[in-house]
Amino acid sequence: MLLIFLSGVLWGTIGIFEKSFAALGAAGSISIFLRMSFAFLITFGISLVKSRGKCFHVSRRVLLACVLLGIISNGIFNIFYSNSIRINGMAIAAVLMYTAPVFTSIASKILFGEKFSRVKILALAINILGCILTVTGGNILNPQVSLLGICCGIGTGFCYGMAPVFAKLSGDDSDPLIVSVYSFMFAAIFLAVFVPPGLGIFEAKFLGLGFLYGLIPTALTYVIYYAGIGKLSSSDMSKVPVVASIEPVTAVLIGSVIYSEQIGFVNLIGMILVISGIILAMRK
Repeated sequence: MLLIFLSGVLWGTIGIFEKSFAALGAAGSISIFLRMSFAFLITFGISLVKSRGKCFHVSRRVLLACVLLGIISNGIFNIFYSNSIRINGMAIAAVLMYTAPVFTSIASKILFGEKFSRVKILALAINILGCILTVTGGNILNPQVSLLGICCGIGTGFCYGMAPVFAKLSGDDSDPLIVSVYSFMFAAIFLAVFVPPGLGIFEAKFLGLGFLYGLIPTALTYVIYYAGIGKLSSSDMSKVPVVASIEPVTAVLIGSVIYSEQIGFVNLIGMILVISGIILAMRK
């Protein structure tokens, strides 16, 4: 679970890169395509050096899991998330994304026969409430909220929630690095369709930032994440998005320290609840 926790912390830095791309005038399709493309190139290069090309032969089961991870949990996820933010704003989009534990719990119950203890249910409830308060500061009532935006947000939560399920389907003995290589490759191919021509995607300012985006909160983070999932039993899958929910806490803290965003009392209460939910989920 510590690896999952670390992944959540690293994912919390995504806002730095998205804000940097926006400052450069880049469209959202550029940032997410470069993120997945560089993540693929980085993990592919490491794998090639590490195994001299002998590790790319995978079973059909692993390949299917990578297709699902790449297209749904990386590709479609980014499309839903960017549209959710564009329509309803960052706060509501982030709250809806953290419906993910619900979808993970349902899928784990169906596919892995996971049992729900009272502690798991309590951790899930505390986590969802904590995420809402952390991101919104308690102000979630907005007359301008769009139904389409809500649907995109829930779609984001579904795609995010399926990531640990798809990763677990690849098998406990699968190499996290190879799973990352193939999932990033399928995500980049899928997202390439949505990049309009003539956007100057190969400009040096975009490529340099894209490389760092693909390295820090993507390639490195997902390898750690998949490695953490491989160490868990099927009965612990619903805990994964709960522990990874340290991400919005990290994002809020980064926003406060780097971008001078204000943290209110309700935000602090939300952070405490998120951390409390994580502690409950990590209990043996």
